[in-house]
Amino acid sequence: MGTILKVDNLHVAYGKFKIIHELSFEVEEGQVLGVIGPNGAGKTTLFNGLMGVVIPYEGTILFEDKDITKLTADKRCRLGLGRTYQVPRPFEGLTVFENVLVGASYGRGMSEGNSRAHTIEVLKRTGLYGKRDILAGHLPLLDRKRLEIARGLATDPKILLLDEVAAGLTDAEVHDVMDLVADLKSMGLTIIWIEHVLKTMEESTDKILGLVTGTKLIYGDPQYVMNSKEVEEVYLGVDEDE
Repeated sequence: MGTILKVDNLHVAYGKFKIIHELSFEVEEGQVLGVIGPNGAGKTTLFNGLMGVVIPYEGTILFEDKDITKLTADKRCRLGLGRTYQVPRPFEGLTVFENVLVGASYGRGMSEGNSRAHTIEVLKRTGLYGKRDILAGHLPLLDRKRLEIARGLATDPKILLLDEVAAGLTDAEVHDVMDLVADLKSMGLTIIWIEHVLKTMEESTDKILGLVTGTKLIYGDPQYVMNSKEVEEVYLGVDEDE
């Protein structure tokens, strides 16, 4: 397995507001990369830049050695980039099955037969098959998180971007999400995961990228990063004199 995603000297802005600065990193195929940082560090903006929601004004993004820096979000999705959102965004008036089917049919562009078969497979893998006929708006939080992941998986991604899918869950529910991520990794899926729940970053990632004010603070193995002085001072709010 080699490098599936390479980000080089990335700069992302919203109008005059420059958020990501000179950011470079690589992701290996089949790896779970955790992304941490305080609020305002640029984590979600990084996802928006990777997905084409906002086009970087400088730098390059290579996906499987293909330059996707200027591609639109729909084209990146068809190539194999999928994402979730921090706040689940299902079509609340549609069933769980229909929500995932939309991703397979329109996000990935599968035929009707293939999209239905793929939807069933995704629902079984995410533990939602038994709830496939329930309206998405009636789901409890854990199942809404599962559905958010399922909707991302519906596009049949090679890289799945997870944005705080453990936020707001109980400890037991967080472990359920960690188990699901481990299962997806076992399939060979590459995952980039933003999270504030530290146990997920410590136990479920292969590498961690720490951001601060839109730049790379630290990168490395989970134990090294989470025990570093940089993370204690910037991410955890521990003063240097303590």
